[in-house]
Amino acid sequence: MVELAGNGGIDQAALTQFERNFMMLAQQKLSKLEASGVVKYLATDGKYNTLPQMGKIELVKVVGRNPKKQYTDYSVNNRMLRKHRFTATVLLDEKHDVNELITDPTSYIMTNLLAAKNRVIDRVICASAIGPVLIGSPNGPQEFISAADDGVQTVDATSGVNYQTYTSIVQTFVNSEITMDMIYQAKLLITGKENTALMNEDKFINNRYMPGYAVEKGFAKPGALDFILFAGSATGGNTVTNPILPEETTTRHCLALAPDSVAVSMELARLAVEQSATHVNSKELTIDFWINGMRTEGARVIDIKTTI
Repeated sequence: MVELAGNGGIDQAALTQFERNFMMLAQQKLSKLEASGVVKYLATDGKYNTLPQMGKIELVKVVGRNPKKQYTDYSVNNRMLRKHRFTATVLLDEKHDVNELITDPTSYIMTNLLAAKNRVIDRVICASAIGPVLIGSPNGPQEFISAADDGVQTVDATSGVNYQTYTSIVQTFVNSEITMDMIYQAKLLITGKENTALMNEDKFINNRYMPGYAVEKGFAKPGALDFILFAGSATGGNTVTNPILPEETTTRHCLALAPDSVAVSMELARLAVEQSATHVNSKELTIDFWINGMRTEGARVIDIKTTI
């Protein structure tokens, strides 16, 4: 439930309309990863969200007549996430018609708020894909499991991205028992640099003429793995502030994500337009957004390390 707050001459009907417009546009203009199929959505209510996970079960061959019943052992764990709060407060000049500004779906305030929300969603999804996962129960023992211990595989492409990088990603998914149907729905998250390197590979380009190539929703799909491109820092400097794909000094973490690889819970908690206590002739527009994510299964994620 969104909390609406307003004072300083803000019409309550205008505030309600702003909330409706924001929610409608948020559903229509999804982030890149929200619309990609890699996200599993969890309930929005409650401090914690849990996702039970059951280990693999194998069938056992029955030998002889009237054998004793054999019980198959399996593991069970409970993955948990706790949402984090993200907020933004924007000063509005009272010389403008604030009511009109916040009720116009095409206003620069609305456009920028939606873009900011989408960047946060994609950034949280990427960080959660290779981050530690909390295992346990809200009122019981808890421990964090690293990506490596959870089964996330790594492809080292720090010496350069090429056709072998691409085939290694597919091979890694296959060896992790990800089905081909899921691989064809998987997404490869890269920046323009990695995309350029792959487009300069003759073997990769030749896949365009192989069976299975398709163009869907503007993404090239040579055999498997749709590409989703994000801005990334260039060599020699931090050209992107707070990039979507995680970066560490000279290393970028590109990602290959199978369907439903990251579970996400998010909630728009508060919208407020109030008189500024610190600036004259100004009002403050505040939005509180709660979100977090967690990996659903290590085998569905591949961490591709490239050089910035």
